[in-house]
Amino acid sequence: MSSNQITDCMNEIKPERFPSTPRDERVIRWQLGRDDIFLGGVVERCDYGFPRIMLLNPLPSDETRGGVRYEAVTNIIWLTCPFLNECIHELEQEGYIEKVSALIGGDLELRTKMEAAHARFYYLRKNFYKRYFGTAPEEDRASVFNVGIAGIRDIGAIKCLHAHFAHFRICDDNVAGVITSRLLNDKINCDEVRCRNAG
Repeated sequence: MSSNQITDCMNEIKPERFPSTPRDERVIRWQLGRDDIFLGGVVERCDYGFPRIMLLNPLPSDETRGGVRYEAVTNIIWLTCPFLNECIHELEQEGYIEKVSALIGGDLELRTKMEAAHARFYYLRKNFYKRYFGTAPEEDRASVFNVGIAGIRDIGAIKCLHAHFAHFRICDDNVAGVITSRLLNDKINCDEVRCRNAG
């Protein structure tokens, strides 16, 4: 995404800005290996045109017995690309959650930038909720909203590199996401076009 798109995305999380098709839905089910994807739209696609990051849909459904999908409110976006999910999982298995946490925690400038990224996500989440429901969140649900990226309560720690990478793709001030991208040598497309095998 361009910087203008990133700024827009942070201010305007309107679901209609991120259209998706029934084919996208089939592909994402295949990518994630699950049926309950509650797709709200495709935020970013890979160079081959397949979904890379999805916007979640928090609206009530039969599955939620008429209740809000709070998982969709906590995270808002998910990384769906199987190639990137595997690569980032390998980084996590190699201990990079702790290494990235230590790097950011030990540098005041990086820590300040990371805190700002959490703050942006905090406001993005509330804006997202208002876009869908037209009102501010209820006070008794504050615990769902008053958390950082990926729902983390201690914003001085890193919980999930996948979530930070996905946030970095729409908001380039996420330091943990930047570091994750660099650890991947900024390679964000697979060579084998694996999603062409999706239903």
